[in-house]
Amino acid sequence: MVEDVGRDAGIDPGHGGLTVAPTQPRPGLVLVRVIGEVDMLTARHLSDVLLGSVTTVADDRDAAGRATEQPSVVADLEGVTFLGASGLDVLAAVQGAAVARDVRLVLVATHRTVLHPIRLTALDRCLALADTDPALGRGASPGGTDR
Repeated sequence: MVEDVGRDAGIDPGHGGLTVAPTQPRPGLVLVRVIGEVDMLTARHLSDVLLGSVTTVADDRDAAGRATEQPSVVADLEGVTFLGASGLDVLAAVQGAAVARDVRLVLVATHRTVLHPIRLTALDRCLALADTDPALGRGASPGGTDR
């Protein structure tokens, strides 16, 4: 089970100043807050946390026998100040892993810093984007959006 990660709650210089803080508010849902720059120095850390979150919710579902309930990983990218090619690669790879494990990956993103590179590379066609955290029940977009 993913828990609130105390040591990752602040900026960790070991990860290039990128904060990636996963929490699991309920079974079947992991929220991952991402703050800072996602580039070739920090993308591996983001990948490790997001892939770990996908594995956690899928394994929890499988162990509990809830075959009809699709678990979700919500990545809150509102604090991302730069999203480079390495970060885009991570998002595409995590989406692939999520699909393979029947997990829904949702990206919360409203800022041009994140949306522009996602749109430019057409990743918005395969990634689920939302204006706000879908776990709150507001602003969720099923699949890609036209924002």
